[in-house]
Amino acid sequence: MESIIALEELIKENEEKVALQQRQLDSHLSGERPLSAMALASTESNLEEATELLEKYKGMLERLSQFTPEELEEKERLHTAAMRKKYFDAQESRIKLNVEKENDIKLEVLRIIGELPVDVQFEDEELFEMATKSISLSLPELNEVVSKLEEIRKDFSQMTKDNDNRSMQEFATIDFLIPIVILHFYILANNIKENTNEHNEKVEKNQDDLMENSSEEEMFELEQTSKIEFVGFPKYQDWWIRELWVSHQAYFALFSWKSLVNKLCFTTEQKKAWSIIFDRWVFLKKLLNDKGELAYHYNFAFDTLLNKYVGVHEELDQERILAVKSLIQKMTQEEDFTQVAPFHDMTTPYLKYKLEQIELQNREKSQ
Repeated sequence: MESIIALEELIKENEEKVALQQRQLDSHLSGERPLSAMALASTESNLEEATELLEKYKGMLERLSQFTPEELEEKERLHTAAMRKKYFDAQESRIKLNVEKENDIKLEVLRIIGELPVDVQFEDEELFEMATKSISLSLPELNEVVSKLEEIRKDFSQMTKDNDNRSMQEFATIDFLIPIVILHFYILANNIKENTNEHNEKVEKNQDDLMENSSEEEMFELEQTSKIEFVGFPKYQDWWIRELWVSHQAYFALFSWKSLVNKLCFTTEQKKAWSIIFDRWVFLKKLLNDKGELAYHYNFAFDTLLNKYVGVHEELDQERILAVKSLIQKMTQEEDFTQVAPFHDMTTPYLKYKLEQIELQNREKSQ
């Protein structure tokens, strides 16, 4: 037990202090090493203090010794849990009262806390690090993000309130995740729009600056740098989700759709964000699709709000669905499925770690 070890160490330290002060006092009384009046008073005071602490720690250790190691561990576990609960119960108040952090950082921390599942908790400093990084990204103003999430949540709740939630009890996090994924889509789309406008303004300015006094080579480069029109995300098709993992066509169609959106991104941060958003979107769509009719209302609410807030549409026209399917088939035939990723390694970093852990466990068992 850590508490017992700590008390034993405190007892040892104070025993040494008592012994040292007693030797100095004995040397003074014997005349071997006389002390000045001030030094004598200090020695007696230190001896008295160390003796009191020694008796105190011995008493604490004696009280602990009345319990079995199992009882002590349980008491320490309960105490730690209680202190942790007290810490996190007061976290929001503590964040608000923090005078060292700026208000926008504190507001972002409170937003992050509100998004976290009930059983997920982070230390204050971890939350401040997350908030600082979040604000450093190309995100809209914090207040707009918070109000937009609340707006999406209300819309989603309104669209699903009349349905029998008993059929979705196994998906306890579904109500929590869908609005957040829609919000992330919304933020990414707005970032791309902002970057597109900035790009077009820069192109227009350069064109005005170089139009009059530019060489033929500069004019050629200028012509190659054209304005960009962001018309939104390409349309997806529901059968890609339904047949995922059982159809190469469905997988490759989703892969191609992801690549098309990736090309719309300007920055590395946007591309990383899109990769995460895509993974979560596919997870939710596949989860709902596999539930069939029981989840149709959730699926419809998800699609409707993505369309409303982001403009992400599913293709509904049968002729276009067929045309895209034919295009995907042609692309699949031309694709080389023997290629692997540039970082391909059959022995992945995690596999190496796993093998090391298994080897370590086997050695411990053999000993």
